Amino acid sequence: MKKLHSRKLIYLFLTLCSILFVACQEFVIDSQPEGPLNMQIDAQDTYRVLATSPSNVVFHISSNTPWAITSDQQWCKPDPAMSAASSLVSEIVVAIESNTGRQSRTARLTIKAEGIAEAKVITIEQTSKESLVVIPYDGMVPAEGGTISFNIISNKPWEIIPSTQFLEQTDKNSGQGNDNGEKEAVSITIPENPGSRRSGTITVKTDFETFTFTVHQDGVVIEQEEPSPSGTIDFGWSESAKIVKVRSNKAWKVTVPNKYAEWIKAEALSQSELKISLKPNNRLITRKGEVLLSTVEVIPGLESVSFGITQKPSFWFSGSNYQVDAETGNVEVMAVVNNNIVSHYPFRKGHLTFQFAEMHLTGTSRLVFNMWPNKGNTNFHFWLRSDAACQFTCGGSGFAWEQKKFSLTTEQVNAIRKIEFFVEDDPGNAGKLRLRLLIDGVEKGVLSNKKNCYAEDPDNNPGQIINLQIPVANSGDYYVIESITHEPYE
Repeated sequence: MKKLHSRKLIYLFLTLCSILFVACQEFVIDSQPEGPLNMQIDAQDTYRVLATSPSNVVFHISSNTPWAITSDQQWCKPDPAMSAASSLVSEIVVAIESNTGRQSRTARLTIKAEGIAEAKVITIEQTSKESLVVIPYDGMVPAEGGTISFNIISNKPWEIIPSTQFLEQTDKNSGQGNDNGEKEAVSITIPENPGSRRSGTITVKTDFETFTFTVHQDGVVIEQEEPSPSGTIDFGWSESAKIVKVRSNKAWKVTVPNKYAEWIKAEALSQSELKISLKPNNRLITRKGEVLLSTVEVIPGLESVSFGITQKPSFWFSGSNYQVDAETGNVEVMAVVNNNIVSHYPFRKGHLTFQFAEMHLTGTSRLVFNMWPNKGNTNFHFWLRSDAACQFTCGGSGFAWEQKKFSLTTEQVNAIRKIEFFVEDDPGNAGKLRLRLLIDGVEKGVLSNKKNCYAEDPDNNPGQIINLQIPVANSGDYYVIESITHEPYE
């Protein structure tokens, strides 16, 4: 029994030693690789980056031996700069600072691995900061033409872009630039200018910067010496004439286009003065026109110079219920009580014409032509209506009271296009006045043998203000007025 027990102990001892031997074999770490040393890098040989806000350079290293990266420039820093362990794949991020200098620069990254003799070198080239300086031509090119020049200082390739044909003849259209700050001269041959003074632009452009300047060439000059802020010659309602100073280097003449000749007159007082005379504005809005100045000598291709003209209306609206047709200048006035048209000027002896494009008055709607004084009480008026008799009346201390009546249908009222009033010397009564009313050329009322209040007491009878009134209105009614024309007799 003792012998058997001893055998069991020996067996257990041998089994335990076998287990320990196997365990020791499984956990031995050999830090040296069994295969050949190897390092793989997916980086390019050369990278080119921008000067301002350059992007990071990124590549990868796979190695079974420790490695390290060194940079020969402080502005170019790899991260990580060495391996943390072998047999790993690492992402390398190279951070690059902006280049604030005018010179391009180069950095080299050297990657070395333990046990590998050959190092990997990566070159990073960074462009210089963009720098473009243009020294422009700032004189006036003579009308005869000639050659002008300007200078470019650029450390990048550049090109020239002219805005107009007379600036296209350059001796060079582009250049490569340089890093040493040297000026590059560019010449432009400019042809003769047979017309008016002209301008164009030259643009010098690189990939990141642009510089533009204007070149002026002399020519025929015809312009206002003291132009208004609006650029036009502006008349108030009461202004009838203005003298405009003209600057010119050629003899000139003035013409008025036919469509404005009815109300604009222009004449050259001298080669430095232009007189413009206007008739009173009979439209209900500011009207616009022009006069044309051109050279006496015929110059091919030279266009006339336009001087724009505006003139304020001689009337104002007491209400707001009206609409202007921008194309025709006609005004549609809604039939609303107290929606009146009033003249700035008083009406005396003369001929007064109301021209309508359309009339739409129904039922009890009434249109009153009320000539009421702004001083004294001399007055006359006309009530246009279809619901009762029309009334043509005068009264006050100057015109002794009198009234003429006649009837019109709604259709007849709405067919009216012109209403005229005449305040004139009475041919049948010396020293007296006669008042006449015409509708579409047909005389409808005459008031004769009236006192000439204007001649006897002009201070107290300066005339009557024109009031076109709507005292009674039906909803939806309106009229469209083209003009109100006053032709004084004295």
